[in-house]
Amino acid sequence: MDRIRIVGRDAATPGIQAIYDSLEEKFHKVPNLFGTVAHHPPALRPLLELFTAVYEQTSLPPRVVELAIIRVAYALQSHYCLTMHKAFALQVGIEEAELRLLISDGPYDRFPAAERAVIEYAAVYATDSRTITDEQYARLREHYSEEQVVNLSLLMGLARLFGDMANSLHIPLDAYATKPGA
Repeated sequence: MDRIRIVGRDAATPGIQAIYDSLEEKFHKVPNLFGTVAHHPPALRPLLELFTAVYEQTSLPPRVVELAIIRVAYALQSHYCLTMHKAFALQVGIEEAELRLLISDGPYDRFPAAERAVIEYAAVYATDSRTITDEQYARLREHYSEEQVVNLSLLMGLARLFGDMANSLHIPLDAYATKPGA
């Protein structure tokens, strides 16, 4: 059961409605997670700006972005984030078999070394980032620049925030994500 209602367009202030317009332009809908954040209007626009900066304005390959998000969502057991990002993962070339492996505890030998470094980094980042080893960081840096590692860390931090919010507030899946084939 949802703990927080989604702020619908009819209940949104004109400022939130304008943000909803931009979300609908981008996603063709207002994702429930953002409809939940709308309860705290001062946070919605900056959160969307951060989302755009780390998710869309990145030099990381889209496949790597989704590998990191799915791995964080799995570590958090965030059904909302896993379900919402499954379609994105498939769109960027992650195969069903790879998805099944990604939401397990490995081994991840099927993935190239650069992707494996991201998957391993994401798994530790999501559960206890203080325990990331120098060796794990070095494997990541073999394949990614400092700017990309910072972007990846911001991306995973945002994925963790979204996953924790979805879990704690019981944010319902968006209707489009529950349709067959979604």
